[in-house]
Amino acid sequence: MLKLGQDRRLWIGTIVVFVLLIVFFDANSVIDGIRLRRDIRELESRKLYYRERIVEDSVLLERLKENDFLEQYAREHFMMRKPGEEIYVIQQ
Repeated sequence: MLKLGQDRRLWIGTIVVFVLLIVFFDANSVIDGIRLRRDIRELESRKLYYRERIVEDSVLLERLKENDFLEQYAREHFMMRKPGEEIYVIQQ
């Protein structure tokens, strides 16, 4: 029969091994859970960014349907010009 001190050490050892298995070696370990939560937070922030970009691009798309804005946009972003017109690019 085990003495009281040995019995306590056996329980403590068993608990330590169980905790190590749960924290490090299990398929759903605590470490993997932490990584997954971090990845989810990052993906949520990307999702928010892309939703904002969709709104901005939708507004731009609607404005590009207007001929005056389309001409201005093409001149500013693609350096397009009318025949006989000269363009001077000033960089800051």
